[in-house]
Amino acid sequence: MMYPGRWLHPVAQRLFGADTMLRVIDPAIADLQFEDGEARRRGQPWRRVWVRLIGYAAFWRVVAVHIGHESIMSVARGIEADQCAVGRTIAFSAALITVLTCLLALIPFGAVLRRADVHPLPMLFLYLIPQAIPLAVVFGLPIGILVGLRKRPPTRRITWSIVGLALASTALTFLVCAWVLPEANQAFRGFVFVQSAGRGFPARGANELTFSELSKQITLLKTHGRLAEARPLLWSYHGRLAASTAPFIWAIFALGLSRIIRRSLVAIVICIVAAIVYVTYAWGVVAAPSITYPWLPPELVCWLPNVLFASLTIALWKAGTQSPTNDLGAHP
Repeated sequence: MMYPGRWLHPVAQRLFGADTMLRVIDPAIADLQFEDGEARRRGQPWRRVWVRLIGYAAFWRVVAVHIGHESIMSVARGIEADQCAVGRTIAFSAALITVLTCLLALIPFGAVLRRADVHPLPMLFLYLIPQAIPLAVVFGLPIGILVGLRKRPPTRRITWSIVGLALASTALTFLVCAWVLPEANQAFRGFVFVQSAGRGFPARGANELTFSELSKQITLLKTHGRLAEARPLLWSYHGRLAASTAPFIWAIFALGLSRIIRRSLVAIVICIVAAIVYVTYAWGVVAAPSITYPWLPPELVCWLPNVLFASLTIALWKAGTQSPTNDLGAHP
């Protein structure tokens, strides 16, 4: 006699351990077979069909609930095993990015208020948020990683989680730089022009064009030999593109820095060089936006910080690999 649910047992054995089979799977199959046997003894064929349908549905419901419970417990165990390092990193990074976004938006906000009487102020400040997000992410994410992973060498789980966070931050920054920033900038300029000068929306400048529009304008100007006019467009194009890729590069640098447990000469030198590049870049963006470096190509100036940090990252990871104190992957 073929009992219902016999094929479920070998299938479940491939998915679950002996303890789960004994506590969860075997009782569910036993209930199905018992109900089917009762209906068979009473001569109720339609009852048997209904029992089997309900029994199979109950079996798969039990399996789904058990898998969900085990998945949640696995995530919880992973978080506990990593001492909530990823959660701390996300929290610190989000807090720093939020604070930096507000501070970077307040700089042009204060400059406009000193020159014009524009209302409503909340709308004016809102238009300035997108231009602050890329730099806030670039500066806030690596610091958040270093603070979140302090005294906690990253395991493989932590490493891949941070890499995923860096990729998500890069995607967000690219989205803002490519489409949100140009529209917000143009809305901000029109908002100020209409109220302060009584004029309509101004023509779009370099920072108010999307990447595709910038590329077309640059190609057109270069074709006609108007290189001086193309230079501001090159600054905007490469500056925003470099800012879009910087979160990933600088985050991987911070991740590599967190792997160095004890101080070493290589680590100290790399940290000093990185700090100089970091502070110089911050000063060049925030305090000296009018500097155009006419003796250097815009592409070189815009991409130089990323190239330097990528080089430092390679050196730092090599130093961490060769260091006897490195224990990446030592934790499960």
